[in-house]
Amino acid sequence: MVSKISFYSALNKSLEKLGLTNHERDLYCLSLSLGPASVAVLAEHLKISQPNVYKVIRGLETHGLAIFSNKKKYTKRFIVEPPTIVMDLIRKHQESISQTREQLTMTMPDLLALYKQGELPTKASILQGEQQIRNAFARTYEEVKHEVLYFGSWSHFIKMLSHEIGEQTIDRRVAHGVCVRGLLLPAEENARLFKNQGKELRELRTLKGAAPFTTSFHLFSNKILFWQPNAPLALLIEDEYLIAMFRSMFEWMWKRSETE
Repeated sequence: MVSKISFYSALNKSLEKLGLTNHERDLYCLSLSLGPASVAVLAEHLKISQPNVYKVIRGLETHGLAIFSNKKKYTKRFIVEPPTIVMDLIRKHQESISQTREQLTMTMPDLLALYKQGELPTKASILQGEQQIRNAFARTYEEVKHEVLYFGSWSHFIKMLSHEIGEQTIDRRVAHGVCVRGLLLPAEENARLFKNQGKELRELRTLKGAAPFTTSFHLFSNKILFWQPNAPLALLIEDEYLIAMFRSMFEWMWKRSETE
């Protein structure tokens, strides 16, 4: 059974998410427990003046959590709207955030294309743990408009990430029309990738003759993600000058690699 403290804690956090002030949250929770009450009673419980209680009430009305100002004078007993209204407002709030995030995601490639590092310092982050690694991988396709470059040992990378996550990401990437140019080390596991190149928006080549290694990198936007599967961890670097160097190296190797 949920305790009263837990109940009010959850309610208070929800009201905070909706942007209510401390006094507004306190009044809502108080009214919920008191039921209809006069402004004088509310002021006594909240330990604030009656004029300030009216201000807090107007705040709740603005959020759609109370209807009081239009009541007739002889029925001026305050009561908030039921918690179901809070749930509806939270749901609308989450939908609004989700829509905003989708819009930002769609425009992110264009926004990053405008971004110039200038004299800002290089940013570098070490990412560890399953969730951080998966989030980092997803970002490579959220921040790009057309193309991502990949180089390294795909067989080791996909074992670290899991085939399931890899397949899910392919579907999202294809839906957004993002292509991958992949420069792979020789491996038997590459056969399926070459087979489905067109359908999965990939152009692949093999760098034959290269000494084997287990690491790889993704190059996208103004970032490079180095993957170390044995740890496992990822190193994310944001630096337009390093990106220019690695892109040049990639293109040089790409021209000298082989298709299958």
